[in-house]
Amino acid sequence: MGLLTLFICTAVCAQKNYKADKRLYDVFSSEYIAQLEASKSELIPYYNYYLDNSYYVVTLKSAAKQLTGLDIHIVTSAVSQTTQNFNEKTYSRETFNVLKYNFDVSSKNFITYIWNEAGIAVVFKPLLYISAGYKKFSKQQ
Repeated sequence: MGLLTLFICTAVCAQKNYKADKRLYDVFSSEYIAQLEASKSELIPYYNYYLDNSYYVVTLKSAAKQLTGLDIHIVTSAVSQTTQNFNEKTYSRETFNVLKYNFDVSSKNFITYIWNEAGIAVVFKPLLYISAGYKKFSKQQ
């Protein structure tokens, strides 16, 4: 029985992705990421999950009613030493990095940012939703 449990645990642990998404290198040092990967830190799969699952996008033209929210350009950079505001020009899910900026995220409320140039609203999910989603995602890995 013990050998079977060890085999199952090894198989499950081997499936979890401890390889950092390339967008994490925009926010953290290579040394820090290497440390997290080597130690199989749960931060790596969580950050990877957070990058794509902390928000969703609504196209402004297809919205049933006019969306209201904060202007995305008021958000400051989380990685710049100077106070640099949001300066992205286009949106791509593969390259958009929510960790590069100081977006407000609430524990219980959705927060919407309007990005007129890209023609979208970026809606951040409450931290409670993100946490529950990550737990469910982790169990499937």
